[in-house]
Amino acid sequence: MLPTGRIERAPAALIDEAVLARRFDWEMRCLLRHYTWIELAHLGEYARMDLIDAPTAARIRRIVLDLTPDDVAAERTAAMSDPLFALERSVHARLPANAAPAWHVDRSRNDVQACAQLMLGRERLLATAESVRTLARTTAGVAAEHTRSLMPGYTQHQTAHPITFGFYLAALAEAVTGAAESLHALIGAVNLSPLGAGAMAGLELPWDRDRLALALGFAAPQPHALTSVASRAWVLRSAAELAVLGTTLSRFLTDLIWWSGASCRFIDLPDELAGISSAMPHKRNFPVLERARGLTGHLTGLAVDLMIGQRNTGYTNLVEVSKESTRFLEDLFTTCDTMLGLVDLVISGVRFRAGRASRVARAELSTASTVANRLTLDHAIPARTAQVIVGTWIAAATRRLGDDTELTPDRLTAQDLAAACARAGYELDVDADRLRADLDADLDAGASLDRRVTSGSTRPDRVDALLAGVAARLRSADATAAAQSERLRTAWLRTTGTEDDGPAATRTDPDGPAATRTDPGGPSATRSKKGGHS
Repeated sequence: MLPTGRIERAPAALIDEAVLARRFDWEMRCLLRHYTWIELAHLGEYARMDLIDAPTAARIRRIVLDLTPDDVAAERTAAMSDPLFALERSVHARLPANAAPAWHVDRSRNDVQACAQLMLGRERLLATAESVRTLARTTAGVAAEHTRSLMPGYTQHQTAHPITFGFYLAALAEAVTGAAESLHALIGAVNLSPLGAGAMAGLELPWDRDRLALALGFAAPQPHALTSVASRAWVLRSAAELAVLGTTLSRFLTDLIWWSGASCRFIDLPDELAGISSAMPHKRNFPVLERARGLTGHLTGLAVDLMIGQRNTGYTNLVEVSKESTRFLEDLFTTCDTMLGLVDLVISGVRFRAGRASRVARAELSTASTVANRLTLDHAIPARTAQVIVGTWIAAATRRLGDDTELTPDRLTAQDLAAACARAGYELDVDADRLRADLDADLDAGASLDRRVTSGSTRPDRVDALLAGVAARLRSADATAAAQSERLRTAWLRTTGTEDDGPAATRTDPDGPAATRTDPGGPSATRSKKGGHS
């Protein structure tokens, strides 16, 4: 018997095979444990409302917990390829006739499906946040080793000021730490239970939505019944967070690609992260950087796809929104997982070529601003005029040397600077030794880094302080993650009484079914160590 009197025939073969059956299989892998959890929460409410007696409730509870995916899948055809109908039929088949007539009364699939998807989504967000925190720690650790590793800094792709590799990596660590904090804040913000909203307008029985939310690890019920079943804003917000993270990482990866190339050669990667050319035996390529950066683009594309899937749809429960629009949400998470793993490999394996980077930094005119500052602070030359004087001093030296000779700090003289000042109307003696120290970007000779005294600067002790701040923020994020995971674990134990197949907050077996890319829609149950496509 079909689970409806309104339709007399089962779904058409094409709909069943190409759409419903694939979705059914995915939900068996990824949502059945959440449906089980929800069933037990509902069962507790039926018992509280005296609609099911205690012995019958206990019997149903045992049946629900003992059901296997194969048990439920056996009912697929009779249940019109709907997992919730199949679960209902599986339980009824194991109960005496009319043993629990009130079981499933005043229920809708709409809020149950919305609830199960959100329960799965928060687990995926927790797992992603864990990977982001791991990358932040890796980066901070490598940064701490290079707080005195000199290199040129750049703006507009031109040499700017001397910095250190540790200073640069500290920026990456801070950005990734911020992403982790945002993900945990998002988990807290969306952790509101849709259950009890019914189809879209609420239910007729006095369901205690606060108790249902507590049983499922939610902070509270979603206040509005229509929002409970209509909104998939958590999907869009998740996609936005990951797209922003990917965009940020793409910029850092662009620098690493440049710095690993022949024009800079500031960094190197181990053989296991390198590639070769089939025609140029001298080459040692780093396609892992391009792979990682390419994956960041997919995050943006998938976020746009998820947004378009909801745009211009009615604000109510719709299959188009609840199932079809989330078709590639699993790809979003697995792609992000792969990207984060690759970036972590790169950062943990990077070798900074300190000698070469230092030589390049010392050969550039990146401390010229110090000379201009000195003219103002020591000789009272107006700041803008001092900038013009230093600029003309450099331009004159460039013309004198010609296009074929590189202008390096040692080719600039105190005599020429004094002449430039005189042309601007300022007569002064320039201390040649002090000028040489000001122009030298070397850590010991010119102490160029130590002159950057403001907080957050490239000065080594300021970088150490920044990294200490990152470490403190990561400890706080760890505590938040532990509390969020513990809320789910405790709710699972309280509602099911078993730890088996409890809510996962970490990645699992990469060869499991959740690692595939052919899921028909919705978020996957777990994230694989190998990640998604590359």
